[in-house]
Amino acid sequence: MEEQNYFLYVVNTNHPDGLFVAGDYGVGLTPMSPGIEDCRYGTMYVVPAKYIKRYRPGAETIKRAVLEFYLAR
Repeated sequence: MEEQNYFLYVVNTNHPDGLFVAGDYGVGLTPMSPGIEDCRYGTMYVVPAKYIKRYRPGAETIKRAVLEFYLAR
């Protein structure tokens, strides 16, 4: 089974149907490799699961950890 990594998706462009607006964000797990990926409406930041040491972290914990990971570089 592939290791799951954590992601933060930051919306940069409003959706034409108003489903989301710039500044919205989402977090979760993904099988994608760590890195930064440009997407249709925003940017996805993926960090290694081992970077987030808490068991079942909340959304704010994931967001803060991902931002710290990329801002520290």
